[in-house]
Amino acid sequence: MAIIVDTNCFARVFSRTNKEHPEFAPVLDWILYGKGFLVYGGSKYIQELNECKKYLRFIRLLKDAKKVYICDCDKVDDLQAKYERMIDNPDFDDPHLPAIVRVSKCRLICSMDFRSVPFVTSRELYPKRFHLPHYYSSSRDVWLLTDANIDPSLKNYSRQLNKEVRDTIYRYTDKL
Repeated sequence: MAIIVDTNCFARVFSRTNKEHPEFAPVLDWILYGKGFLVYGGSKYIQELNECKKYLRFIRLLKDAKKVYICDCDKVDDLQAKYERMIDNPDFDDPHLPAIVRVSKCRLICSMDFRSVPFVTSRELYPKRFHLPHYYSSSRDVWLLTDANIDPSLKNYSRQLNKEVRDTIYRYTDKL
């Protein structure tokens, strides 16, 4: 499962000491124990990521384990700019998310920003027959965490970790 984890969910997903982590633990488990991987790209997401300094080492561990797909930043930035011109609404403050979805063909977003859902899932932002993204926002959405939600173009990034690497990354989540 390829998933975009919005930075507003980093603590919920990646920090096992976070009080809301049990609702988001399936996402972390799918990344560490299954074939899931993190997807991101674009200047705005990278800027938000850099503002979450305590998670940078964790993201680096995932990258080193080949559990991160970074899509073409220029393409994401170009689409983001196009979407900003198309939709002038203060509730649409995450135009980089549909841009990442479209460039990467990622079908899942983990986020608690419900204001942007109608915009990010709007058919007008995507080509015909494009798989619109689904949102993971609690453990009731665990059914989304399946290989069926990995676009065939991303299958090469879908791999399982060996026990030693997985355990090292998992232990690191106690520090977040």
